[in-house]
Amino acid sequence: MQLNPLWPEPGPKQSCKDCGWFFVGGRGAPVDRCRRHQDRRVSSTASACPAWEPTLDCQDCGACCREAYTTVEVSKRDPFVRSHPERLERVDGRWNVLRAGSRCSCLVGDGRYQCTVYEDRPRTCRDFTRGSANCLDARRRLGLTR
Repeated sequence: MQLNPLWPEPGPKQSCKDCGWFFVGGRGAPVDRCRRHQDRRVSSTASACPAWEPTLDCQDCGACCREAYTTVEVSKRDPFVRSHPERLERVDGRWNVLRAGSRCSCLVGDGRYQCTVYEDRPRTCRDFTRGSANCLDARRRLGLTR
């Protein structure tokens, strides 16, 4: 497995809880889990494993809005349709956010990314949360994660 040279290796003081793969979830009482290891339970105080990655900053990544996905479908009832019709196109009867080449037309920056409509972004984007399974999938698709 090739490691990203921009990320440090886990140090002796780093734990599962410091990892980008760590999350709290599950049915019933929430428990500490690891997305890298198929959502298996972990101890937040356990020493970091070889799959450890630092928590991410969305503005440094932008994978979800770049090449990882080719469309962002928006419900016709989403307020984004009324507030930003210039950012949408109809494809097979569905609303999609326009692309600027291989990335979302709302994304600006290179290396430090920003959404120009962040406060008004579509529900699809609001539901896409940092560190979620979809986020990690987007990072994998762009080779930004192990």
